[in-house]
Amino acid sequence: MKEFELITRESLFPSWILYALIASTTILAVVKLWRPAVFQYITATFVKPPSTIPYSRENLSFFGKASWMLLVNYFVVSGICIYMVELYFGIENIWYLGVPIIYFIFQALSLFLIGGLSGEIKRLNEHFLLLNFTYHSIGLLLIPVLIIWLLNVDFSLYFIYGAASIFGAFWLIRVIRGILFALRNKVLWYYIILYLCSLEIWPLVAIYVLLIADFKG
Repeated sequence: MKEFELITRESLFPSWILYALIASTTILAVVKLWRPAVFQYITATFVKPPSTIPYSRENLSFFGKASWMLLVNYFVVSGICIYMVELYFGIENIWYLGVPIIYFIFQALSLFLIGGLSGEIKRLNEHFLLLNFTYHSIGLLLIPVLIIWLLNVDFSLYFIYGAASIFGAFWLIRVIRGILFALRNKVLWYYIILYLCSLEIWPLVAIYVLLIADFKG
Protein backbone atom coordinates (compact mmCIF):
# COMPACT_ATOMS: atom_id res chain seq x y z
CA MET A 1 0.00 0.00 0.00
CA LYS A 2 1.20 3.48 -0.81
CA GLU A 3 1.83 5.81 2.08
CA PHE A 4 -0.09 9.06 2.14
CA GLU A 5 1.75 12.21 3.16
CA LEU A 6 0.03 15.33 4.42
CA ILE A 7 1.34 18.38 2.60
CA THR A 8 0.74 21.89 3.88
CA ARG A 9 -1.42 23.73 1.38
CA GLU A 10 0.18 26.86 0.00
CA SER A 11 -1.86 29.89 0.98
CA LEU A 12 -2.73 32.55 -1.59
CA PHE A 13 -2.38 35.36 0.95
CA PRO A 14 0.42 35.96 3.53
CA SER A 15 -0.48 35.66 7.22
CA TRP A 16 0.43 39.28 8.01
CA ILE A 17 -2.78 40.41 6.29
CA LEU A 18 -4.85 38.86 9.08
CA TYR A 19 -2.73 40.64 11.71
CA ALA A 20 -3.14 43.95 9.86
CA LEU A 21 -6.91 43.50 9.81
CA ILE A 22 -6.88 42.73 13.53
CA ALA A 23 -4.89 45.96 14.07
CA SER A 24 -7.52 47.86 12.08
CA THR A 25 -10.23 46.33 14.23
CA THR A 26 -8.31 47.54 17.29
CA ILE A 27 -8.30 51.07 15.86
CA LEU A 28 -12.07 50.89 15.47
CA ALA A 29 -12.43 49.65 19.04
CA VAL A 30 -10.40 52.62 20.32
CA VAL A 31 -12.52 55.05 18.31
CA LYS A 32 -15.69 53.39 19.59
CA LEU A 33 -14.42 53.67 23.18
CA TRP A 34 -13.47 57.29 22.63
CA ARG A 35 -16.64 58.27 20.76
CA PRO A 36 -19.35 55.74 21.75
CA ALA A 37 -21.95 56.91 19.21
CA VAL A 38 -19.56 57.39 16.31
CA PHE A 39 -20.90 54.64 14.04
CA GLN A 40 -24.51 55.62 14.72
CA TYR A 41 -23.88 59.16 13.50
CA ILE A 42 -21.88 58.04 10.48
CA THR A 43 -24.85 55.93 9.43
CA ALA A 44 -27.24 58.82 10.01
CA THR A 45 -25.21 60.95 7.62
CA PHE A 46 -26.50 58.95 4.68
CA VAL A 47 -30.08 59.72 5.69
CA LYS A 48 -29.82 63.23 7.15
CA PRO A 49 -27.67 66.21 6.11
CA PRO A 50 -24.35 66.04 8.05
CA SER A 51 -24.74 69.66 9.17
CA THR A 52 -27.91 68.77 11.09
CA ILE A 53 -26.00 66.32 13.30
CA PRO A 54 -24.18 68.30 16.03
CA TYR A 55 -22.09 65.29 17.07
CA SER A 56 -20.74 65.00 13.53
CA ARG A 57 -19.74 68.65 13.35
CA GLU A 58 -18.06 68.76 16.75
CA ASN A 59 -16.47 65.36 17.11
CA LEU A 60 -16.15 64.06 13.56
CA SER A 61 -15.10 67.24 11.79
CA PHE A 62 -12.86 67.00 8.74
CA PHE A 63 -9.77 67.65 10.87
CA GLY A 64 -10.93 65.79 13.99
CA LYS A 65 -8.83 63.02 15.55
CA ALA A 66 -11.59 60.41 15.37
CA SER A 67 -12.17 61.25 11.73
CA TRP A 68 -8.51 60.80 10.83
CA MET A 69 -8.26 57.55 12.76
CA LEU A 70 -11.15 56.19 10.72
CA LEU A 71 -9.53 57.49 7.54
CA VAL A 72 -6.28 55.73 8.44
CA ASN A 73 -8.32 52.57 8.92
CA TYR A 74 -9.79 53.05 5.44
CA PHE A 75 -6.38 53.63 3.83
CA VAL A 76 -4.96 50.51 5.48
CA VAL A 77 -7.93 48.26 4.72
CA SER A 78 -8.41 49.48 1.15
CA GLY A 79 -4.66 49.06 0.53
CA ILE A 80 -4.89 45.49 1.81
CA CYS A 81 -7.88 44.89 -0.46
CA ILE A 82 -5.94 46.10 -3.51
CA TYR A 83 -2.95 43.98 -2.49
CA MET A 84 -5.14 40.87 -2.23
CA VAL A 85 -6.61 41.57 -5.65
CA GLU A 86 -3.08 41.94 -7.03
CA LEU A 87 -2.08 38.59 -5.56
CA TYR A 88 -5.13 36.93 -7.07
CA PHE A 89 -4.34 38.26 -10.55
CA GLY A 90 -0.58 37.75 -10.15
CA ILE A 91 0.25 41.46 -10.33
CA GLU A 92 3.22 43.03 -8.55
CA ASN A 93 2.91 46.80 -8.45
CA ILE A 94 3.31 48.42 -5.05
CA TRP A 95 2.23 51.81 -6.40
CA TYR A 96 -1.35 50.60 -6.73
CA LEU A 97 -1.58 50.48 -2.94
CA GLY A 98 -1.42 54.27 -2.86
CA VAL A 99 -4.44 54.76 -5.13
CA PRO A 100 -6.98 55.15 -2.24
CA ILE A 101 -4.84 57.84 -0.56
CA ILE A 102 -4.13 59.69 -3.81
CA TYR A 103 -7.80 59.62 -4.83
CA PHE A 104 -8.94 60.90 -1.43
CA ILE A 105 -6.38 63.73 -1.45
CA PHE A 106 -7.45 64.66 -4.98
CA GLN A 107 -11.11 64.84 -3.94
CA ALA A 108 -10.40 66.82 -0.77
CA LEU A 109 -8.11 69.30 -2.56
CA SER A 110 -10.69 69.67 -5.33
CA LEU A 111 -13.33 70.68 -2.80
CA PHE A 112 -10.92 73.14 -1.14
CA LEU A 113 -10.02 74.58 -4.54
CA ILE A 114 -13.65 74.99 -5.57
CA GLY A 115 -14.51 76.56 -2.24
CA GLY A 116 -11.56 78.94 -2.44
CA LEU A 117 -12.23 80.03 -6.02
CA SER A 118 -15.96 80.48 -5.47
CA GLY A 119 -15.67 82.00 -2.00
CA GLU A 120 -18.26 79.51 -0.78
CA ILE A 121 -16.01 77.28 1.33
CA LYS A 122 -18.49 77.33 4.23
CA ARG A 123 -21.24 75.94 2.02
CA LEU A 124 -19.08 72.91 1.29
CA ASN A 125 -18.87 71.74 4.92
CA GLU A 126 -21.50 69.08 4.29
CA HIS A 127 -19.54 67.80 1.30
CA PHE A 128 -16.35 67.49 3.34
CA LEU A 129 -18.20 65.56 6.04
CA LEU A 130 -19.90 63.36 3.46
CA LEU A 131 -16.54 62.65 1.81
CA ASN A 132 -15.07 61.54 5.14
CA PHE A 133 -18.07 59.51 6.23
CA THR A 134 -18.18 57.69 2.89
CA TYR A 135 -14.66 56.37 3.33
CA HIS A 136 -15.22 55.70 7.02
CA SER A 137 -18.09 53.42 6.05
CA ILE A 138 -16.14 51.65 3.31
CA GLY A 139 -13.31 50.96 5.76
CA LEU A 140 -15.77 49.48 8.24
CA LEU A 141 -17.47 47.20 5.72
CA LEU A 142 -14.28 45.95 4.07
CA ILE A 143 -12.86 44.43 7.27
CA PRO A 144 -15.38 41.55 7.60
CA VAL A 145 -15.37 41.05 3.82
CA LEU A 146 -11.58 40.63 3.74
CA ILE A 147 -11.50 38.38 6.79
CA ILE A 148 -14.11 36.07 5.25
CA TRP A 149 -12.18 36.21 1.98
CA LEU A 150 -9.03 35.01 3.76
CA LEU A 151 -10.97 31.97 4.96
CA ASN A 152 -12.55 31.23 1.58
CA VAL A 153 -9.90 31.81 -1.08
CA ASP A 154 -11.67 29.47 -3.50
CA PHE A 155 -14.36 32.12 -3.90
CA SER A 156 -11.90 34.98 -4.42
CA LEU A 157 -13.54 36.28 -7.59
CA TYR A 158 -16.87 36.71 -5.79
CA PHE A 159 -15.20 38.68 -3.00
CA ILE A 160 -13.47 40.90 -5.57
CA TYR A 161 -16.86 41.66 -7.13
CA GLY A 162 -18.26 42.25 -3.64
CA ALA A 163 -15.51 44.70 -2.69
CA ALA A 164 -15.92 46.53 -6.01
CA SER A 165 -19.66 46.73 -5.38
CA ILE A 166 -19.05 48.34 -1.97
CA PHE A 167 -16.80 51.00 -3.51
CA GLY A 168 -19.24 51.60 -6.36
CA ALA A 169 -22.34 51.78 -4.18
CA PHE A 170 -20.84 54.28 -1.74
CA TRP A 171 -19.42 56.39 -4.57
CA LEU A 172 -22.91 56.58 -6.09
CA ILE A 173 -24.51 57.39 -2.73
CA ARG A 174 -21.96 60.15 -2.09
CA VAL A 175 -22.50 61.68 -5.54
CA ILE A 176 -26.30 61.62 -5.23
CA ARG A 177 -26.25 63.05 -1.72
CA GLY A 178 -23.74 65.68 -2.83
CA ILE A 179 -26.01 66.74 -5.70
CA LEU A 180 -28.94 67.05 -3.31
CA PHE A 181 -26.86 69.20 -0.94
CA ALA A 182 -25.75 71.38 -3.85
CA LEU A 183 -29.32 71.87 -5.09
CA ARG A 184 -30.48 72.72 -1.59
CA ASN A 185 -27.74 75.37 -1.44
CA LYS A 186 -29.01 76.73 -4.78
CA VAL A 187 -25.94 75.81 -6.82
CA LEU A 188 -26.61 76.18 -10.55
CA TRP A 189 -27.12 72.88 -12.36
CA TYR A 190 -24.37 73.46 -14.94
CA TYR A 191 -21.81 73.88 -12.13
CA ILE A 192 -22.94 70.52 -10.81
CA ILE A 193 -22.50 68.89 -14.23
CA LEU A 194 -19.06 70.50 -14.64
CA TYR A 195 -18.01 69.22 -11.21
CA LEU A 196 -19.23 65.69 -11.91
CA CYS A 197 -17.48 65.47 -15.28
CA SER A 198 -14.18 67.03 -14.24
CA LEU A 199 -13.70 65.94 -10.63
CA GLU A 200 -15.74 62.75 -10.20
CA ILE A 201 -16.09 60.87 -13.48
CA TRP A 202 -12.82 61.85 -15.19
CA PRO A 203 -10.52 60.65 -12.34
CA LEU A 204 -12.30 57.28 -12.24
CA VAL A 205 -11.96 56.88 -16.00
CA ALA A 206 -8.24 57.72 -15.72
CA ILE A 207 -7.74 55.16 -12.92
CA TYR A 208 -9.66 52.54 -14.91
CA VAL A 209 -7.54 53.12 -18.04
CA LEU A 210 -4.30 52.93 -16.05
CA LEU A 211 -5.20 49.77 -14.12
CA ILE A 212 -7.41 47.68 -16.39
CA ALA A 213 -4.58 46.53 -18.66
CA ASP A 214 -2.73 44.85 -15.77
CA PHE A 215 -5.81 43.25 -14.27
CA LYS A 216 -7.07 42.00 -17.62
CA GLY A 217 -3.69 40.49 -18.33
